[in-house]
Amino acid sequence: MDKISPMRVPRNHWYPLLQCRDVGRKPFGAQRLGMKLVFWRSSDGQIHGQSDRCPHLGASLSAGRIENDCIVCPFHGFHYDGLGRCTHIPSVGKSGKIPRGLTVQSFAVREAHGFVWLWLGAPETASAQLPWFDQLDEKWRSYTIAVDWPVHCTRAIENQLDVAHLPFVHRTTIGGGSRTLVEGPYVQASEAGIRVWPSNRKDDGPAREMAELASAASGREPGLEFLYPGIWLLNIGPRFKNFIAFVPINEQTTRYYLRVYHQIGPRLIERPLGWLLSQSNRFILNQDKRVVVTQTPASSEEAASDRLVGADRAINEFRKQWGRLLD
Repeated sequence: MDKISPMRVPRNHWYPLLQCRDVGRKPFGAQRLGMKLVFWRSSDGQIHGQSDRCPHLGASLSAGRIENDCIVCPFHGFHYDGLGRCTHIPSVGKSGKIPRGLTVQSFAVREAHGFVWLWLGAPETASAQLPWFDQLDEKWRSYTIAVDWPVHCTRAIENQLDVAHLPFVHRTTIGGGSRTLVEGPYVQASEAGIRVWPSNRKDDGPAREMAELASAASGREPGLEFLYPGIWLLNIGPRFKNFIAFVPINEQTTRYYLRVYHQIGPRLIERPLGWLLSQSNRFILNQDKRVVVTQTPASSEEAASDRLVGADRAINEFRKQWGRLLD
């Protein structure tokens, strides 16, 4: 089997790479995690994710077709099943021998929460549990948009864990009020993710001590939550949340699946309201983009010269655990 190598990201994790609606009975090619991949559905509706390269002479399988629950190479008609095994070579006939090792690299793939998830590791090691926020149950309505940024995924993620940039980057929107003093923030970090209780206010007195911030956070939902390797939740209120899936396209590009979750108004206005809220989020995200694209080096993994301060506690925890996962 010809192995393809992903970009440098944590292995043995589930990554949300596509929206379920992207994949049908025709091959769907996409670059994700630095690899050219192809996704397709068999007749039972199951999605398959494989290398977008025929191991015969390297043609793109996404330019082919689906036949008898196999993906067919457009170059010489080789058939590959959902496990990547070659099942037919037209030039040798139905009774001809198929060379050993003529297989397409395949990945464990699952559908959940509107996304197609891929396990970056050996399929037999795939975890039964996907990373997800339990509070996002069926009572929430959602609306999703996709936005691509020319940045490494680590810089994209850290931007959404940064609680100190709001009064400067978002001065005309969510950062109004000159709340430049960051108390803490109080952060809980684990191997699974990071929870943050931000507290920003005007610089009109000393900040509270961490013990007081921890006490204030007790029993309260965190303002920000992040789960490795790349989903994020902003708890705006009891009926409104923002969600981001950070999807690494390659070392230079990250796709944001930006999703609004809400319980506002009747079902009749669900889509127009979702669209309106998403446009507001897009505008705010573009304020971030203007600055984040200027950061150097491109990846925070290489940013040994960065000098973090107390307000960067969540970023610091992210870097430590990301480094452990890479190792």
